[in-house]
Amino acid sequence: MIDWLSVEVPDFVGRPINAGHVLKLSPAGNVEWSTAARLNVEGSWSSNMTFRCLGAEFTDAKRDPHSSHHHSFTRKQSGLEISGNPAKFLQGHNLFGCADAVQLLDAVLEKAAPAIWPELGELPEFDLAEAPISRIDLTASWLVDRPSEVLPYLAAMSERVWCPYRGRGALERNGCTLYFGRTDKGKRAKDWTLKIYSKGHDIGVHPLPLPAYHVPGLLDEVNRTLRVELTLRTAELKRLGLTMVGDWTPEKVREVWEAYVAKLDFGESVLNLDTLDLAELCLKPRHVAFLGAWKAGNDLRACMSKTAFYRLRSELKELTGHDIALRCPKSNVVPLRRVIEAKPAGRPAWADALTDALSNVA
Repeated sequence: MIDWLSVEVPDFVGRPINAGHVLKLSPAGNVEWSTAARLNVEGSWSSNMTFRCLGAEFTDAKRDPHSSHHHSFTRKQSGLEISGNPAKFLQGHNLFGCADAVQLLDAVLEKAAPAIWPELGELPEFDLAEAPISRIDLTASWLVDRPSEVLPYLAAMSERVWCPYRGRGALERNGCTLYFGRTDKGKRAKDWTLKIYSKGHDIGVHPLPLPAYHVPGLLDEVNRTLRVELTLRTAELKRLGLTMVGDWTPEKVREVWEAYVAKLDFGESVLNLDTLDLAELCLKPRHVAFLGAWKAGNDLRACMSKTAFYRLRSELKELTGHDIALRCPKSNVVPLRRVIEAKPAGRPAWADALTDALSNVA
């Protein structure tokens, strides 16, 4: 499903959005620059999206002799910026949702239009497929057998899973979220990132609408859910050649999500080194020695050349399934193979019941 959209739509309405402006005034009281403020439009169950004019400009602002705060300006609107979570805006939740970007954007505009242009009436026809995207989030879910397994899986992944060009994952938010490509606050966001988190803990921070908690089977499944979220920004969208809303069909959403999730290197091992019979694996003495050093927490790259290290890594990975380029797990963890083999969860059995429950209250 599509969990976030940031889009620039050309001005197909021809009417400004009255959300105010942010200005910088010179010491003399003239406007040096201005930018249109975002208009928050409330969707279902108080889930908002933002709408902002693009290309709004001030011209030759003059100070009123009787007041230093009155300025004249001319608006030149070239488009509309739309940003937010369309699933939450339309449904009140993002437990499941649509993967067709054109359909989502059309529904968002239809729902938001009365609040943005109350005097407009019916929206004019416009081809949303050509609207450029600056950010899109794609998400799907994995299920584990029991809620108690969710956090151990994330902890295991933080120790054992590697992502090319993003490195090892960073486990944050009390062990509930694993980031690949995390960007520090204040720094430029990476062109793409992966995030895996506990959906059960997420709804503890961002609660569902109250009727959702009475839907049979919903909480049990949500508490067993690992949400896998891919964020793509402008640079990566250009590299992929998928910069327009119309590029993102349900088939393309699934294809791209699966391609990036496939980058995660889980390794092959589900063995426990404490119980591993090295003799049965016919390991050479040097293999046994290096495995012992790795298990003790040593970085083997510090004691050999790069070529020798990667040769050893390849040998041990083939023989034991362990990847000495990663940290050795500090504790026995549940096997990751079930997560790897699990297919993304489809539309849940309780989806219609949830939709009906929210529709009846709304």
